[in-house]
Amino acid sequence: METISNNIFERGCLIQTSCSIWTGRVKLPASAINVSADPDFIRASKFLIDKDCLKPIEKIRNEAKSYVYAKTIPFPIAGIMFIPKDLITQVDTKLKEYQAEFDLAVEAFAENYETFIENAKGNLSDLFNAAEYPHHIQEHFGFSWRFLIMDTPGQVGLLPAEVYEREKQKFIQTINEFQSNAIATLRASFAEMVDHIVDRLSDNKKIFRDSLIGNISDFINDFKALNITDDAELAGLTDRCKKILDGIDPQDIRDDEGLRGHVARKIAEVQQSLDGMMVDRPTRKLRRVEDAA
Repeated sequence: METISNNIFERGCLIQTSCSIWTGRVKLPASAINVSADPDFIRASKFLIDKDCLKPIEKIRNEAKSYVYAKTIPFPIAGIMFIPKDLITQVDTKLKEYQAEFDLAVEAFAENYETFIENAKGNLSDLFNAAEYPHHIQEHFGFSWRFLIMDTPGQVGLLPAEVYEREKQKFIQTINEFQSNAIATLRASFAEMVDHIVDRLSDNKKIFRDSLIGNISDFINDFKALNITDDAELAGLTDRCKKILDGIDPQDIRDDEGLRGHVARKIAEVQQSLDGMMVDRPTRKLRRVEDAA
């Protein structure tokens, strides 16, 4: 039991993030819905303020989520991710920056809250209800994270022997599932980026953003830390890709059709090798925020 957990949890720990944002809307009572249908079959809501007012805060939330997503591996417990130990300090520092941005955006929202309500009053007309607006609006926002140290599910002396043995087997199954998914997830993430590069660079008419190269470079730079299962095959392909892209600026690719074709062909070779390693790709999608070209 301890051998299984130590093999993984000597390489990192779990991280749980939380970000709460006031929704800015409420359900409409059945009496406000002027339709002949059975009210039990209808669900409707109204926006208490212009929904665009919350977008700056939501943007920070989404960027932070994408950042953590790119630095971690999904763990078989909802809302929990595995973070390699070499990335913990980096992620913690970056989340502090996002938290500061989030708090400033919430403060700016709170300062304009009464104006947002006044504007909504005219738009909502008879549906406006002052009682639906929270008085202490900042309490309805939050940004936090914590690192979790995973250990055995309990002590023999604490749990009855039968319960302990059952939880032990569940824990072993969870770890085995995590290890298997970790391999598939990293391969799928890398494959998605490789596919995107080949698709964009193989056609000179297609434009691409700097993030086309930046995203895969970031992945390659983090791969050593993320490769907690010692996937030698994928490590070899990321090394090949690194050698292809080393020293190449996205603008050079745009300006030089010959270079663009060369990179496309070389990455396509990596793609072919990668396709041979893939069986069933997991459904995880990349959530990176692309930079403007």
